[in-house]
Amino acid sequence: MKPRRVTVFASIFWIAAFAFIAFDWSRAGPHNRFDEPPPWQLGQEKVEGAGHCAAPLTADAPAK
Repeated sequence: MKPRRVTVFASIFWIAAFAFIAFDWSRAGPHNRFDEPPPWQLGQEKVEGAGHCAAPLTADAPAK
């Protein structure tokens, strides 16, 4: 029985997709998810020493 054309193209697509994912996964370094700002802070500059808003103020903290 001859495979249909759609089945051949679908098989090629999924083989290529899995090959790309395997290649990308093997080349990628570990991801530190704590090194990124929270989603609501995207586009804002990082403030050194910033933390939770209820944290006690310190002498070296910038005044707002």
